[in-house]
Amino acid sequence: MLRRFLRLRTSHFSIKIRVFIPILLIIILSVVSITGFSVYVSREKLFEQVENYLLIEVKSLMQMFEREHELKMAKAIKDLRVMHTLFYQKGLRVTDEKIEIVARFPDASQNQTVSLNRWYLGDVSLHEDNAFVDSIERILGSRATIFQKSDVGFIRISTNIMESGDTRAIGTVIPFSSPIAESIAASEKYFGRAYVVNDWYVTGYEPIFHNDEIVGMLFVGAREKDLPELALKFMKIDIGVSGYPFVFDKQGKNVINHPRAEKEWAGQEIIADMIAQKQGLLRFESPVDGENKIVAFDYFPQFELYIAAFVNQSDEVNPLMRQLILGSVFVALLIILLLSVTVYSMTIERLSGYLETIKTRDQELATAKDALQQSEKLATMGQLSAGIAHEVNNPLGVVLMYSHLLLEGSDPESQTYKDLETIATQAGRCKTILSGLLNFARKNQVHKVEVRLGSFVESVQKSVIIPKTVAFRVNCPDPDDEVLLDEGQMTQVFVNLLNNSIDAVKSQGEIDFSAAVEDNSVVFKVADNGTGINPDSQKRLFEPFFSTKEMGKGTGLGLAICYGIVKMHNGSIAVETNADPEKGSTFTRFIIKLPV
Repeated sequence: MLRRFLRLRTSHFSIKIRVFIPILLIIILSVVSITGFSVYVSREKLFEQVENYLLIEVKSLMQMFEREHELKMAKAIKDLRVMHTLFYQKGLRVTDEKIEIVARFPDASQNQTVSLNRWYLGDVSLHEDNAFVDSIERILGSRATIFQKSDVGFIRISTNIMESGDTRAIGTVIPFSSPIAESIAASEKYFGRAYVVNDWYVTGYEPIFHNDEIVGMLFVGAREKDLPELALKFMKIDIGVSGYPFVFDKQGKNVINHPRAEKEWAGQEIIADMIAQKQGLLRFESPVDGENKIVAFDYFPQFELYIAAFVNQSDEVNPLMRQLILGSVFVALLIILLLSVTVYSMTIERLSGYLETIKTRDQELATAKDALQQSEKLATMGQLSAGIAHEVNNPLGVVLMYSHLLLEGSDPESQTYKDLETIATQAGRCKTILSGLLNFARKNQVHKVEVRLGSFVESVQKSVIIPKTVAFRVNCPDPDDEVLLDEGQMTQVFVNLLNNSIDAVKSQGEIDFSAAVEDNSVVFKVADNGTGINPDSQKRLFEPFFSTKEMGKGTGLGLAICYGIVKMHNGSIAVETNADPEKGSTFTRFIIKLPV
């Protein structure tokens, strides 16, 4: 009897094993296949994320170069003013004494000797002395030149622009056909990029007048590729575990290196590929170590430089892949074990029930993933909503102010008083609602219309509450000029700037707001004699969420939004400031230029 029982148990167990083994093999094959496919897909996603990250880094680096170009142009404008002041302080004296000089052109066959009147600056002959232009370079850090007008063009008579080595470019000519010479001939200054002797410069030129005639011109400028401060910033940037940025020119020579940089970049075929492609992203195998690498790059035409961000693919992806594979193997083994035990213990008849359980778990994972994505979306929308609330609070504050002012002047028993009280109450409620507005986000678009300049200035003035203790001056010499802009968004810009000025002067200073059309641009200026902006804050002035105000008094979005609106108008925004009383009166001046 016992033997029969044991035989039946053994037979029953053997049947279970025979049925279970094929199912177990199917389970193992399925789990391994799914795990392998998931690892492959995750690997490709990791590559894609690394590439997207590199492209974002390059875009950020391009913005740094754009800002550097704008700073160089602003410096050229300022340096030319300084050179103008120093030049005329010393006093130009034009004599009848003649001096012969060889006028030199890029084509040497056009060279010729010309006769010029000898010039003196103070008691020093400019034709034999370069002390003045050298002093400009010492003071401003920019190259300087004095040109004298001749029959063949404007000739360099005193300069610290070098042709090669220690040879100054004395006698080189800018012909009258040059756009620079044409601007000077029209008694106008010239600011912009210019090829000076043997390199590209960010320049400023202005005419020299003597007895109401143009007799020459002043020049100040700096090489576009002189980027010491930007290079120091690049040296501190690390990308991921192994990556770094680098910059090279059209000849493939490194302009900015990084401490992590590899020596084999120079002369590599990948450099030629990037130069030919201008911008994009490349995967390649290093000829030195055979490792796969990824590089994103873009071309910055103003400086004629290529900006690249590079990582070793294995260093960035392999550690994550190892963790992913180990985690996937562990999960796969755990799933196989659990499924095996479950199938074996519950027999084949219950297999479908457990498969349904697995399906339910997969759905729960998908639901959790969707919830995470929604959470990230809400976080992003919350940031946008904070910006919206920041901007709407300004006009809403005006509504509250004037509603309360009107309430004070109304009869408490009148219907008008009750209506105004309702307005004030609802406006206050709106401010409360704005603080909780985190479920709405929309990207603004520019809707330009023709606007009368004087009417726009009046609209901005009415949108700001100016304390009576502040001397507020408005200057619009040509109010009937028509300009093309998005009135609502640009009003928002100047309301922000004027409110910042009110905060800066602490309700006891002077604020100037001006608007005028100059050289096919409409130029707006908001200036105050407040405490100024220190150099550290200037560097981060337009960063989102950066604020110098006390906690709770500013979100740090105002100037970032202003910058974005101006850029969407294809305009520029610059700031001039002094926060050091020892250097003179403190002030801040924002200058906004928009195309007419």
